[in-house]
Amino acid sequence: MSRTTKATLAIVVACAVSISCWVHVAMPKREKIPMDDQSRVEFVDLEGASENSRIIAEIQQSVDILDRRVNEALERAEYRVRNVRFVPVVITAYNPVVTQTDSTPTITASNKRVRPGIVALSRDLEKEFGFRFGDTVVIEEHGSFVFEDRMNKRWTRRVDILMISRAAARKFGVQRSFLVVNY
Repeated sequence: MSRTTKATLAIVVACAVSISCWVHVAMPKREKIPMDDQSRVEFVDLEGASENSRIIAEIQQSVDILDRRVNEALERAEYRVRNVRFVPVVITAYNPVVTQTDSTPTITASNKRVRPGIVALSRDLEKEFGFRFGDTVVIEEHGSFVFEDRMNKRWTRRVDILMISRAAARKFGVQRSFLVVNY
């Protein structure tokens, strides 16, 4: 169970306990009163019976609605957590120059012109997760990029972010992060 799920569950339990305690305090006082010869006993509310019953019914209805909403939220959260994978990758930056690419540095592997916001993926990531040109790639702490270029065969588990400025690429350097993959 994730931290978020545990925290949500803890909040729900705390709310339920406090509501339960409040309901027991708000309950009307009851007294046993014989109703007929056969000594049957029926509980009769002495004071504020109708008002307290209405309040208790409203609280129970609110608890039911809250319970249903929490269960729906937990189902959605579990679905999202089950279908996301964090893949450790090495992230570098590259420039559109012949020494860092091929003989056509301004054209990507998808035959599109280079522009900020695109990445090149290593071929193993592309094959393993089924990325296609034009797919959005999310890198933790760096944001979303468009997959438009492919890296040389020698690299594995790598993401290369296109940067127009050489100074920016050098400053970026080599970093480690996670590729967020929905599957």
